[in-house]
Amino acid sequence: MDEKQIKNGIFPIKALKDNYIWAIVKNYSVAVIDPGECAPILDFVNKYSLRICAIFITHYHEDHISGIKKLSDSVSYQFPIYGPHHKTISLCNKKVYENDIIYIPELETFLRVLDVSGHTSHDIAYYGEYEKILFCGDTLFSGGCGRLYNDSFTEKMFLSLIKISSLPLETMVFCAHEYTLQNLSWAITVDTRNVKLEEYYKSICILSKTNCPTLPSSISKELDINPFLRTNHSDIIKSASLYSGKNLKSSLEVFSILRKWKNAIG
Repeated sequence: MDEKQIKNGIFPIKALKDNYIWAIVKNYSVAVIDPGECAPILDFVNKYSLRICAIFITHYHEDHISGIKKLSDSVSYQFPIYGPHHKTISLCNKKVYENDIIYIPELETFLRVLDVSGHTSHDIAYYGEYEKILFCGDTLFSGGCGRLYNDSFTEKMFLSLIKISSLPLETMVFCAHEYTLQNLSWAITVDTRNVKLEEYYKSICILSKTNCPTLPSSISKELDINPFLRTNHSDIIKSASLYSGKNLKSSLEVFSILRKWKNAIG
């Protein structure tokens, strides 16, 4: 990645075991999403002579926020830190709500806040309507969705995924973890006759062998291959019913079984 390539765009910064910290870069300014680790961000910023203009937090888990303090202490200027209104996150100085519009002048970018609760009680995502970009944290993954830590959140997650899947098909989806291969390895056992899924799985296997990012995905792609977004498809319903030993009738029931099924295999 040379200096010309880094001036404008969205780039993955690998962190921790399998996290992606997404960096939105324009005119030597950068906003970062979910800084779970400080060092790789500073390496990125210093390498390309960038200035941090904002931080965006999707939820309060440590692997998404642990780098905030060190990052703030490492630079001589201040910047806004946006995060969910309901939870106290150290140094978060901009609490946001569903449908709030955030303007980042350095990037000439507007981002709308979406409530996508389910992985935690109040996850949020950031949607760029003009650019058709979505930063969804741990709510949606390619071929999967976030783990539920409370069974009472099942319907919340189901509704959040409906909300996300209703975005324009061309929307690029920037997930927070590199889980694609393991998700698809499970998905092909659920959606056994899905040719698009089989083709996608083969392409992801190739990317994974070369340690290349499999993200971003897109809404269009996920609607084609992600079992959690296909709970009304007959093959998915059949697979989930066989797994549960019950005749499942609603998409919510199918979703609930799929999530439990995925939990069982890790």
